[in-house]
Amino acid sequence: MRLPPRVLPITPGVRGPGGLRGLLYALGELKSAGARGVLLREPELTDAELLELATGARELFCDGWLGVADRLHIALAVSADAVHLGFRSMRPAEVRAMDLGGLAIGHSQHADELAQTSMMADYRLLGPLHQTASKEGWVEPLGLDALEHLPLASTTWVVGGIGPGEVAPALATGVAGIAAIGAIFHSEDIGQSMAALLSAAGGGI
Repeated sequence: MRLPPRVLPITPGVRGPGGLRGLLYALGELKSAGARGVLLREPELTDAELLELATGARELFCDGWLGVADRLHIALAVSADAVHLGFRSMRPAEVRAMDLGGLAIGHSQHADELAQTSMMADYRLLGPLHQTASKEGWVEPLGLDALEHLPLASTTWVVGGIGPGEVAPALATGVAGIAAIGAIFHSEDIGQSMAALLSAAGGGI
């Protein structure tokens, strides 16, 4: 079982210019900038489209980490390192009951779910730390102070909704890593933004 890298880019989940080809190009830019893996979060894609994207991402990050959100069958089909579960997905306990080989289970949580510590996930993505475009209007930001009270011994925590200025303070609380969508994919230079996050984290291993 392999857990996410210290700095985890998450794809934006919207059809941008260039479609799948454009997104694969963006993933190449991340890899060139030093990214060690990626979480594919693409609810708008059909299974066929996501399989194509995941196959390309697996080839690109053949020596790195690949997670697929929501769709367990796609994660298994491309030998991903993890399936990432959220409100659209099966429950972690249901997936844990299956024979997954070495596939890790990730689970998204928000501030009002912190008390739920028995989620049967290998890592939990908590966020957003601050308000983000992808969560604005339906998820309250967590705030840095909340990280000081996380049950760190219960699971591996990854914190999302982070820009370069929040990376070092977040990691100083003891969380295993940080994740970002907008700080990378909504910037003018994806590679430069990825490099800035890696630098702020002291590397991406």
